Amino acid sequence: MSSRTWTDHLGRTYTYEPYEAAPIAGIQVALSEASAFAVAEASRAIGTVPRLPLAGTASVIYRSEASASSIIEDLAVGPRRILEAQIADPGELRDPIAERIVGNLEGLRDALATPYPATVDDILRWHRILMAGHPRMAMEDIGVLRRKQNWIGGDGFGPRNAAFIPPPPEDVPGLLEDLIRYLERADVAPVVQASIAHARFEVIHPFTDGNGRVGRMLLQHVLTHRTEAPVPIPVSVPWSRDRDRYIEGLRHFQSGELDPWIEFAAGSMVLAVEWITSAEDRVSRLLAELRGRSTTRSGSAAAGIIDDLVEHPLVDGSTVAARYSVSRQAAHQALERLAAAGILTKRPFSRRTKGRPRMMYASTELIDLLGAIVTND
Repeated sequence: MSSRTWTDHLGRTYTYEPYEAAPIAGIQVALSEASAFAVAEASRAIGTVPRLPLAGTASVIYRSEASASSIIEDLAVGPRRILEAQIADPGELRDPIAERIVGNLEGLRDALATPYPATVDDILRWHRILMAGHPRMAMEDIGVLRRKQNWIGGDGFGPRNAAFIPPPPEDVPGLLEDLIRYLERADVAPVVQASIAHARFEVIHPFTDGNGRVGRMLLQHVLTHRTEAPVPIPVSVPWSRDRDRYIEGLRHFQSGELDPWIEFAAGSMVLAVEWITSAEDRVSRLLAELRGRSTTRSGSAAAGIIDDLVEHPLVDGSTVAARYSVSRQAAHQALERLAAAGILTKRPFSRRTKGRPRMMYASTELIDLLGAIVTND
């Protein structure tokens, strides 16, 4: 790749060299013994993941992957704020960070629902879902491949002293099409294919912002479809706890050392499966404890609220009435009984706009647990 010239806002002119990305559609990877073992272990572990109810632990896995993927990008808020952002009425809440994490969650759900292999248009759609309403991103850059050079590290004025300079913008469309052709191959082990797809996406860096989160959606798209895993394999959870090793692994890939990255990524998948087992156990134990406090009859609205706590740990009278086809009065009575039993806590919606907040009922213990299992507390 020939050198290019950049003049920044401070009037400094200098040369830089963007990354030269050779096609990978037909790449053959020779794994070391350690990497081959890590891939085999990851494949075995993913095969043990049980089919979990979408309204139960599976929803925890989706939320945790989206939250951890955001944490990697220094976007972190507690689970209560994310839950509030999910259920807020238009104009009721001003919480841009929580809203961006909700966008991450919705993008992840879309990525897993997208037929395999994804197309470039699919990836653009994930980006639109992720970045919708972003307060500092121009509308013309959302869901659109970048038209300018970008860089990682250095300063904010240009690629001077950057840690990594992705390929030039005119190369991006062809590189993404090449990546899609790589995903079409059936002769590559799913763990290897997902690992390379993610790292390659980060090399291309096709958007002005949001590349890491969309790239991790792509990993989930490849891994779940190719392995037929019933839920996302939340690799972002261990990566969020050791960002330095994650970034180091991507740097290895950028320098042409695929083997160390694949070994690291495969090992992270094993850790993610172990996390699923631990999370399922902790959530199940807490739900059993909460059910033990209840004296409600089976089939009642109160019983339904308890059964759906993992999916809906934050509710109000209106949502309960609509969800269980009961009157507002019956919904209120059910919520008050659960609050009296110590299952729910009554508190106002954390409104950040003017006006009287609506009254919510929260499973505080479950919400605290949702935060703890992501941060390893």
